[in-house]
Amino acid sequence: MRQLLIKTILSPWALLIPLPFWAAVVGLIHLNSHQLIESAGYEMARQRGEVAFNLVQAMRHWNTEHGGVYAPLTERTPENPYLDTPEKTITSPAGVNLTKLNPAYMTRQLGEIMQGSDLEINLTSERLMNPDNKPDAWEAEALQTLGQGDSQEQVEIVGDRFRYMAPLYMEEGCMSCHAKMGYEVGDLRGGLSVSFPVSYVERLTSSLHRESLLTHLLAFLLLSVTGSLAIFGLGRLLKSLNTERSQREIIINERTASLSEEITRRRASQDQLQYLAHHDELTGARNRRWILQQLKDLLPAYSKQSDHLAVMLLDIDHFKKINDTYGHDAGDEVLKGFVKTLQNCLRESDLLGRYGGEEFLVLVPHSNEQTAIQVAERLREAVAQATYFSQAGNLNITASIGIALTSTQPTTSEELVNQADTALYQAKTAGRNRSVIWKG
Repeated sequence: MRQLLIKTILSPWALLIPLPFWAAVVGLIHLNSHQLIESAGYEMARQRGEVAFNLVQAMRHWNTEHGGVYAPLTERTPENPYLDTPEKTITSPAGVNLTKLNPAYMTRQLGEIMQGSDLEINLTSERLMNPDNKPDAWEAEALQTLGQGDSQEQVEIVGDRFRYMAPLYMEEGCMSCHAKMGYEVGDLRGGLSVSFPVSYVERLTSSLHRESLLTHLLAFLLLSVTGSLAIFGLGRLLKSLNTERSQREIIINERTASLSEEITRRRASQDQLQYLAHHDELTGARNRRWILQQLKDLLPAYSKQSDHLAVMLLDIDHFKKINDTYGHDAGDEVLKGFVKTLQNCLRESDLLGRYGGEEFLVLVPHSNEQTAIQVAERLREAVAQATYFSQAGNLNITASIGIALTSTQPTTSEELVNQADTALYQAKTAGRNRSVIWKG
């Protein structure tokens, strides 16, 4: 019986015994890594759509703050027939005819310029003033979902395009044109959709997929070879216990060490991908998806309580000027220092997340109006007193804060964020570097 066992183990076919086992183990690990890479690529693509939306929204805010801007009246830029305002078309002292561009007209022209490029935008609404802004089928469905308040954004791959839409809400500066349509401040005005080819996401993940495949193939070959050697060594051990024992131990130790290193490296890679799924890569703060989910999870606990949950939206004042003057590297250093300053001032129960660009969301449980103002002022003063270091030197910044509190009436997370955003806008227009509580 022993001789038969030795003969079987020393047979060339015995070296194939570990192959199915290692193929299954490595295959499962590779499948998990593939799913994590796809998830990370999807998230990076979503962030691209969010950045494009925030950039256009910043330009729209700028246009609104200036009451519209004038551009030369040309065939490409005729009078806006949907704009009812005094001095819609004027003549400059030099005799140039100028026509006013409101935020919607400006966005429409940007969308026409970008039509057919790798990044397209479209302004649309369910209640149209301009028929040319009619939504397509996907945009119409996205607007209905946003109108129900179930989400702050819609993201989907449609055909060969990655599509993103976020809502636009009525502001004070928009009422001069849209009040006649029955809108009030804070109402859902429509949405701005962003789309780009799916190939953009594939470019982000293709190299990671190739590296993952090669890594797992090498791991499979290494494990198969070492496993086969272990079986061969076991046969030699049965044949000669004294001379082959040390060889078997060396082979087993090498196999164990290699497997342990591979598992450790895979686990570190998975932990990194898991971290990126819930954190902002630049500042280390939690990302938008995580902080909004925390807000939704906290709300039910405050629906019938006497105390409140405070939602604060913080924005760095004149952040674009920092980027324009000192460069984006300096802007990145300011963002990282800003997060550290906030984290040092918050309690363990308070939650912080990057909402987008230079905007951050802070959730302060068990608050009333007085407590919320005290916390906001403490954060604002800490930001103003801190010094932010960069290659450009020592920089000082200020921040504006909009605050919203839960009430005894049912309130959704989207409504609270919109209220905080409205209060933030009031803080900006009142001169910045201040805190404002939303009053219904």
